[in-house]
Amino acid sequence: MIYLLLSSVNISLRNVYFGFVEGSEFTGFSNYYKILKTPRFWGAMRFSLIFGCVTTLLELVTGFALAYFYYSKFKGNKLVFTLLITPMLMAPSLFGLMNRILFNNFIGLIPGYLRFLFGIDIDFFSPRNIVLTLISIDVLQWTPFTFLVFYAALLSIPPQLIEAASIDGAKRSHVLWYVVLPYVTPALVTGGFLRFLESFRVFDTIYVLTGGGPGYLTTSISIFIYRTGFTMGDQSSSSAAGMILFAFMMIPAIIFAKMMKRRW
Repeated sequence: MIYLLLSSVNISLRNVYFGFVEGSEFTGFSNYYKILKTPRFWGAMRFSLIFGCVTTLLELVTGFALAYFYYSKFKGNKLVFTLLITPMLMAPSLFGLMNRILFNNFIGLIPGYLRFLFGIDIDFFSPRNIVLTLISIDVLQWTPFTFLVFYAALLSIPPQLIEAASIDGAKRSHVLWYVVLPYVTPALVTGGFLRFLESFRVFDTIYVLTGGGPGYLTTSISIFIYRTGFTMGDQSSSSAAGMILFAFMMIPAIIFAKMMKRRW
């Protein structure tokens, strides 16, 4: 990792096209300046930030709801547990290809059943719906991760606390708010932090489903870096964008590390 980091820094300070580093001109921070002036870079950052925040929030809420429901009703049921975590076990690129077929407007099962049962004709990959479709697919695949994190946290709660609260006449909502949530708060922060990092730099699923299109509508920052470096061959600008992304991602990492050290 140290070698890759130093190599990326070196390339970002030079004028490198299609991988020819030797003999390349040293340009200093001009590549960083060029990237920071590029509207498409900020468009990709904006899309990644919105995508990361929305998917993380939905996955945290859905994952906790599933974990609490499973903990209350199906605890120990291996079949239900396996079904809940199955989407997470699939490779993101393969999961994206499957959903590309399922949501296809002409041959997909989901649009077909919507037309057949409800008379609703939806093009999930139209510019109007594509962002919501991508968010839904990401939530479907990675909610099992937050489910596992929350379920592990729920298993660590001493049963005596819940029993004592019930004996004292506490309602289910009070038990949830004053007993369960304080115990799962560290898991909430940890799961949310990890999922935001992954969602923010998403590449596989979006690239397989849309390639960043239509146009640049769904271009994440990872796809922008890939296009700049491997499609256009401007590896200097690509490395500069990668370094900016690395610095940006260090901010929540440092905040998270300090929170963990102070509270837990």
